Amino acid sequence: MTTQERITTVENPGAEGEPVIEVQNLFKKLGGRMVTNGVSFKVYRGDTMIIMGGSGCGKSTLLRQIIGSIKPTSGSIKIFGEEITDMNEAEMGRISKRFGMLFQSGALLQSMTVGENVALPLLEHSDVDEEIAELVVKMKLELVGLTGFEDLKPSEISGGMKKRVALARALALDPELLFSDEPTSGLDPVMTAVVDQLTQDLTRKLGMTAVVVTHDMTSAFRIGTKMIMLGTGQMQGKIIAEGTPQEILKNPDPMLQQFIKGEADGPIPLRLSKGDYLKRLLGTN
Repeated sequence: MTTQERITTVENPGAEGEPVIEVQNLFKKLGGRMVTNGVSFKVYRGDTMIIMGGSGCGKSTLLRQIIGSIKPTSGSIKIFGEEITDMNEAEMGRISKRFGMLFQSGALLQSMTVGENVALPLLEHSDVDEEIAELVVKMKLELVGLTGFEDLKPSEISGGMKKRVALARALALDPELLFSDEPTSGLDPVMTAVVDQLTQDLTRKLGMTAVVVTHDMTSAFRIGTKMIMLGTGQMQGKIIAEGTPQEILKNPDPMLQQFIKGEADGPIPLRLSKGDYLKRLLGTN
């Protein structure tokens, strides 16, 4: 089945007006290599923005800049209309309370129970007492389909369940914005569909905005309302395509088409010589 055949058309709920996220002319240089190279885009309320691209193209580095965990070399990042690139830790903490983060690994604390993991943001960043926190934990676990799992340890649940617990924790403070880094990585097709459905429900029913880094094209076209693709090689760290899922499918860029179709032959090489690899690493190609 082709991408076109399996795509589920997602109506773009994004409202016109001030963007929730605005990235302008963003550059990030690491070890002499330009990882983010003049990136600009906007995300509006209710959108699910997909950031995709091949391994090493700078997807996760871009995401870390947007959430404020690393500083760009130059450029502007506005979240909820506020410039974050020059914020100190306390100022960034105020903004970060308004968004949730779902990490690729789930990043659950193994020494804590499922319930304690979900309650952690509440107890660290709000003044609610433990009884209220327990109630919120039950509500968030019910939202992700894990009612009654509060007392289990992460080691006692499956990988798919861990992802859902991590999502419940990301939602603990009722964020307006959700960031996800490879949320379906390592999951089987059924569990991938479950996580995708949860993301759709959050954006459509609760009005949340989402930014999702992924290389899973089935998932990307299922949930995305807007997409950007970062290039590799001579286009390293640059946006080579941007648009709705349907616009992306019609875009003739050969690197984009190779990626979304999963083809071995194309501008994204299967093999690299040592010299080619060093050129890419140093950004001299």
